[in-house]
Amino acid sequence: MVVTSDTLIWLGQVKCSGNCGYISRKIQVADKQVNDSEPTTLAIAFDTMVNSENMLIVLGVIGNVTSFFVFASLLPTIWRIWKNKSVDEFKYHPLAVGIIHSIMWVFYSMPFVHPHSIPVTTVNSVGLVMYIIFNIIYYVNTNKTTRRSMVLHYIAEFVFLAGLVWSTLVTFDSHATRSGYVGFFCVFFGIILYGLDLGITVKAIRAKNVKSRLLLYSLVCFLNGLVWSVYALVKYDPYILIENSLGALIGCIQFLLYIGYYCVERFRTIKLSPVDDC
Repeated sequence: MVVTSDTLIWLGQVKCSGNCGYISRKIQVADKQVNDSEPTTLAIAFDTMVNSENMLIVLGVIGNVTSFFVFASLLPTIWRIWKNKSVDEFKYHPLAVGIIHSIMWVFYSMPFVHPHSIPVTTVNSVGLVMYIIFNIIYYVNTNKTTRRSMVLHYIAEFVFLAGLVWSTLVTFDSHATRSGYVGFFCVFFGIILYGLDLGITVKAIRAKNVKSRLLLYSLVCFLNGLVWSVYALVKYDPYILIENSLGALIGCIQFLLYIGYYCVERFRTIKLSPVDDC
């Protein structure tokens, strides 16, 4: 038997006529299954997004509260400076670095650098206002030599910030690159601030001038760093995560140093074993 092209076409038509309806029904069933699954997938994604947003809002509010207490921890020192009209042995460097640190984070949280960072904007705006007030009170009550040093420090900060803002807006044209550039300096000044804070702790312990409020301050610093670290993990912000993880670590170290100091002092006083006393 000779099979021609007409024969093959005819066989194909017969085969299609027998199976096309079945194939069509299978395609319709598959399409229906895909369409039925789409709302479920979208609903899950939407619920996840909503839950993440709600969590960020809650963490942002808690972080603003804990950060306010960290800023307010300087109030007793500033009040003593204002009342005594003297800065005593307190150095201005943490106050000056606090200003540029707050400005850096406010700039970082701007919509043209790192959008959707309102909690970061609010907390550092409050911190900036408080640091400005603290610096003014310190400046008024210190000597002329320190005032000149502070003015030079402020000028250097202003020049640096002007250059940073200009280079950020001119050199980089995307949120990712701007966030990376500014975020690096935010973490850098945060490390300096934490280093100064840890130095004050060590100095207080050596001078045996540790007060109970310092123990509470170290605990608040730890909790503040912990809250913002969780916020950064949910938002996936590596710069907030790095700085506040370090802050939580420093707060924990300070807390342990103070606890150790109290245990040793009580042991020396009542001559009991440190294990029994602590």
